[in-house]
Amino acid sequence: MNSQLQTKHKAVGLLSGGLDSTLAAKIIHDLGFEIHGIYFSMPWGCCHKDKAQEVADKLNIKFIVMHLDEQYLEIIKKPRFGYGTALNPCKDCRIHMFSRAYEYMKSINADFIFTGDVLGQRPMSQLQNSLRLIEKESVVEGHLVRPLSAKLLKPTIPEEKGILDRTKLFGFSGRSRKAQIKLAEEFGITDYPNPAGGCLLTDKNFSRRMKDIFKHGYRDFNEAVGLQWGRHFRIDENFKAILGRNAAENETIVHHAHQNDFIMALEDKEGPTLILKGDNPSEDVFQVAAGLVQRFSKYRDNSSMKVSCQCVRTPGKPRSITAKILDNSQIEEMKV
Repeated sequence: MNSQLQTKHKAVGLLSGGLDSTLAAKIIHDLGFEIHGIYFSMPWGCCHKDKAQEVADKLNIKFIVMHLDEQYLEIIKKPRFGYGTALNPCKDCRIHMFSRAYEYMKSINADFIFTGDVLGQRPMSQLQNSLRLIEKESVVEGHLVRPLSAKLLKPTIPEEKGILDRTKLFGFSGRSRKAQIKLAEEFGITDYPNPAGGCLLTDKNFSRRMKDIFKHGYRDFNEAVGLQWGRHFRIDENFKAILGRNAAENETIVHHAHQNDFIMALEDKEGPTLILKGDNPSEDVFQVAAGLVQRFSKYRDNSSMKVSCQCVRTPGKPRSITAKILDNSQIEEMKV
């Protein structure tokens, strides 16, 4: 192909920062395309934004971040194509991302989208039938290139038009990464992360927390993001408590607190910070929340202690709450 002509073509790549998407970007870059990389910021995802940025910088490609927000929560609530092992709507998630990437592709007059997908690597979203379904539903059919497995898949429109040289693409499949690691060595790529543990939505404990807020309600997307930190307790239908497990989590849960939440901590600050969620808590709810603070502090075996409490919206002199002594069965019953 004429290299001068080739540089005029554009491609949009989904960059996660992992090995597969890095290899895909390198393959398309070396074929002379102007690449526009998209990183989807998933609040409970397994991707590596810093690594994705590094890949973009090294290959001198444009890089943008797209955030998954409230609209994404609706997808998790009611996925058209079901869940995986827990609350992970993998097919619907990919459809959503590819649909947005396709709109971006059209807006910059790019020729195709590419990803680091490997045929058969992930059982829910990367089997042959799933790949076809995702392409069709996201309206990217024919414009979605998977450089690592392209030779095992139907030729795409840019391949048929001669824009993309199919002979320079690969035919990897399966869950083993040996072929990708060997290719990385050939490319001189050594600094890539190990496979991550996966999206938190595949974790049954995290999924239980997500189901809890779907059942009882939540105020905003930030509240859903905050599910990944701390210990969570459902005091009753209307009130929930989150306790930090260390100093860093204490700061994080305060940062993600809603304006109407209450911040509670022992008066000497020795122990966890608690965020109480819910409108107009009764004195009994405050006392139970205070009991949780004491229970997870070094004073768990003491008699009732005083816990300070103030609303996020109206910081000022905190009021003092007497902790209710809680036993193990009460703690277990409230645990989310």
